[in-house]
Formats: sequence, C-alpha cells, structure tokens
Amino acid sequence: MCDAQMSMPEPLAKSDLNRPFVYDRRYGVFYVPPGHHQHAMSILLAFRHGHTKGIAVAKHLGLKFSQGTADEWLRTTPGACFLSSVGKDVLAGTRDSLSVLEKRIIGRRIAYAFE
Repeated sequence: MCDAQMSMPEPLAKSDLNRPFVYDRRYGVFYVPPGHHQHAMSILLAFRHGHTKGIAVAKHLGLKFSQGTADEWLRTTPGACFLSSVGKDVLAGTRDSLSVLEKRIIGRRIAYAFE
C-alpha cells in the first residue's frame, strides 16, 4: 500500500469523496495522490489473489502491470470504483458494480468503463 501511496481505508459513508480515491467494498475508501490509481487498484487485485504486490498478480494472471491489472480489478470486483484527480465522474466497471446504497452515498455521476 505504501508503494501506491494509499491512505488507510475509511468507511464510504464517512469519506471525503471530492478527493481522488479508490473504493473497494471489502476495505473502504483509499485516498491516492494523482497518478497512483492504477497502482492502488493493482495492489487490491493482488490482495484478492493472495499476493502483496501488483507486479506479482500481473505475472500470475498474465496481465500487464499496471493498466491490465487495474482494469481487471475494476471489471471483476463487486463494489469497486474510483475518482481520479482529472475526472469529474466516479468510474465503476459496470452498472452492477455498485449497490443502490453505494451509489446514493457517492452522490455524483458515475460512468462505467465496461459498458
């Protein structure tokens, strides 16, 4: 998590969703500095597959690090989304990625990467 400069997770309902973040339902909201979203998403994918580094899960799954691993995390993780420092919309994988409650808490427009 230090490699991606991720904060400690915070509950979605208590988070400042105007700051760049990566959200995973299992952990909460991680704030990330500009340019670190893909790395953070790769680490979360690594955790899901029993690894601690994004590069390890990239090799394990035969994906490119970090774009491929970040895309895989976003596409396959229920309750996953992020807000980059350059975008105005939160980006989720598909319309089914987030629950109705998560969408309400986020409270802003959500775009979908894989639709």
